[in-house]
Amino acid sequence: MGNLLGFCYKSETVLQKEEDTKPVFSWDKREDLDPADYCFEDLEGVTRGKLPGQINGQQFSIENCKDCILFVLDNVASLTVDDCTNCVIFIGPSKGSVFIRDCTDVKLAVCCQQFRTRDCKRIDTYLHSNTQPIIESSVGMKFACLQINYPLLADQVKSSGVSLFNNEWSNIYDFTPVEHNSNFSLLPETAKFDTYLTEEHISSISSSNKVAFSSHNSLFPLTVGTHSRDGFGNTALLSVFLGQVDDYVEVHKLLKTVQNCECRLRRSKETRMNTDTVIRIYGESERSQNFNKFAKDGPVIGFEVEGDIDTLRSTLPELQGVLVYLSTDKTSSKDINNFFNYVDMTMST
Repeated sequence: MGNLLGFCYKSETVLQKEEDTKPVFSWDKREDLDPADYCFEDLEGVTRGKLPGQINGQQFSIENCKDCILFVLDNVASLTVDDCTNCVIFIGPSKGSVFIRDCTDVKLAVCCQQFRTRDCKRIDTYLHSNTQPIIESSVGMKFACLQINYPLLADQVKSSGVSLFNNEWSNIYDFTPVEHNSNFSLLPETAKFDTYLTEEHISSISSSNKVAFSSHNSLFPLTVGTHSRDGFGNTALLSVFLGQVDDYVEVHKLLKTVQNCECRLRRSKETRMNTDTVIRIYGESERSQNFNKFAKDGPVIGFEVEGDIDTLRSTLPELQGVLVYLSTDKTSSKDINNFFNYVDMTMST
């Protein structure tokens, strides 16, 4: 009884102090959110958008929309798109999955950790996905590498945990394949998402946010995929050891040189390496000892580059705070296989 009375007569001041110091969790904060602010639903023939800061990493959904232009220039926790027809949709970086269901004739641009479709028809997807995209019971699916940039996109990507360089957009897995045919294909390398938008649409999106769909200044590197593409030159492994550098400014400077040399990227990966892995991929030498020092402090980014490798080798820029490796003609095939096989193995475990 003494304990009960002690609790009952505890002062209001003490109770208020305990209430003030009570931890606040993310699920408590969600009680203050209006679900209507985090969805597009039952829209037809309209343009709607969400600007940076309006979603802030919450879940978002799009449902039962027709003939609409819909864009979310913000990062989301996850996204579902259901029962939409003839829409153009762009969604900012997703920390989790993007799931498209029962949609037809949709043009989609998205950056995410995981991408999946089910029961869809004729979806053109401009995609940046850190894991292998999956389609199921879907036909007429087309894919391209996402090319886009706008203010705050880099910050949103960082907040979402999406890697700029782990992009599996062309490595499609079909759960329900058909014999003697394919349910998906790759769009031409020249395909651009803004071809589905009018000048009025672009200006409504870009007037204050300067959205650009060009590969020239895209935040995401343009990769062409490793299959269903005609080669146009030699290949090489181009690696960047970031060390203690915590941004990608120097990497983007290097990629500008790749573009200027009329080379292209077939694929890219970002990973961490230990000493044994550095030696296995780059050999045991004084140079690899320097690579190992940098690999201990930060990630390693690898690109499979195709084109005029000799010109690229002679024009590599001086970069600040990072190390660069470009394989020779003699070692390129082995280096490419060793690097990408290692990354694929570590990502699958």
